[in-house]
Amino acid sequence: MKRFPILAAAWAALLVVGFAVILVLGAPVATAVDELDGAMHPATPVTQDAAEASAATIVRLQYPTFAGTTRAVTNAKDFGVEHWVVEYTDTSGDAPRGLRISIVVDTGHVEINTYP
Repeated sequence: MKRFPILAAAWAALLVVGFAVILVLGAPVATAVDELDGAMHPATPVTQDAAEASAATIVRLQYPTFAGTTRAVTNAKDFGVEHWVVEYTDTSGDAPRGLRISIVVDTGHVEINTYP
């Protein structure tokens, strides 16, 4: 009896099972780098909810000391450019400090500024 047809059939079955497992498991789990990249490049036009979610991800991954601080969200229009400003402030220490995340509505451009 020839073993090649049996081995080829077993190999094909193993490939089919492997692809089925991949399809059933779905997409891989996002890493912190993937999450941060998504937060830094939100889908346009950026809504308030998307801006808040992006800012929360940025704070969680890059500025964890601001987690749990007071947050304010405003919609601003400077020089004809509309953007969401998500600002975190911490007044619990000797000097107030803050984090300002600005996300342009039309382009999704993100700017991050901290102050003392």
